[in-house]
Amino acid sequence: MPFRTLLAVQAEVRPEFYRTEEAFRERVFALLRPLEGTPSPRLAAFPELFGLPLLLHLEGDFHPRELLRSPLAPWRRARRAYGVFRKVMAEAARAFGTYLLAGTLLSPPYEEELARGRFARTPFFQNLALFFNPQGRLLAQVPKMELTPPESWLRRGIFGPHLVATQAGKVGILICLDGFFERHLARLDALGAEVLLQPSANPAAWDRPWPWDRRRKEGEVWLASAQERLKGREHLRLLLNPMLNGRILGLAFEGQSGIYGPGEALLLARAPVGDEALLLTLP
Repeated sequence: MPFRTLLAVQAEVRPEFYRTEEAFRERVFALLRPLEGTPSPRLAAFPELFGLPLLLHLEGDFHPRELLRSPLAPWRRARRAYGVFRKVMAEAARAFGTYLLAGTLLSPPYEEELARGRFARTPFFQNLALFFNPQGRLLAQVPKMELTPPESWLRRGIFGPHLVATQAGKVGILICLDGFFERHLARLDALGAEVLLQPSANPAAWDRPWPWDRRRKEGEVWLASAQERLKGREHLRLLLNPMLNGRILGLAFEGQSGIYGPGEALLLARAPVGDEALLLTLP
């Protein structure tokens, strides 16, 4: 495996981390600090929806009455949130010399063009993951393809699965539910992906009965599935599954992050709540 250091970041969301660009930068850099002094090439991944609270709290909390004053308020907020998210994550990738999956935020997909600058390709919001190289260049902007019921208002990604060929190896990116679909996994494996990044945010209690088999627990099924996902693959050898926890818009997120090899959990978070850095250094 060409990557020497892998980091899966389990993170708890709190509004105070997102009220200013400075607070968000401090939070991101603190979570990546375990990378200091580790061998390179490095690969780090944040959870799904890690950037969403920027939309809700940056430069003041969002209130529904903003829609009465200006129906365009969500788009203005999204542009500011996207700008801060992209800027800070690019800085972090450079500062820590790492390939970095920044997690996701809810935003229209933005493009860059010489004459137009940054502009929204479409007004529709997507669940977007951003992937940077160690020089802070954006290598990929990845939309989620398979949406859960609370995400039904979003525009689903219509292309994928998503493979990024880096100087250190081929990285596949599937956002949460995307990674449970065999057709996406099989396609990435056939394309030669060696590492799978699956940022996740699970809005359910980790110890609740699993809805499709109430004899089993939510977390038990999740971890068992992750351990089996790489078995028998041609190229896929490692899975990083960073998970979000905390509360957003009344939803409580829990999840035990992990780094997995074929048929086994190489590292697991101690609990499905709270911050934790899962750091794996390879020979």
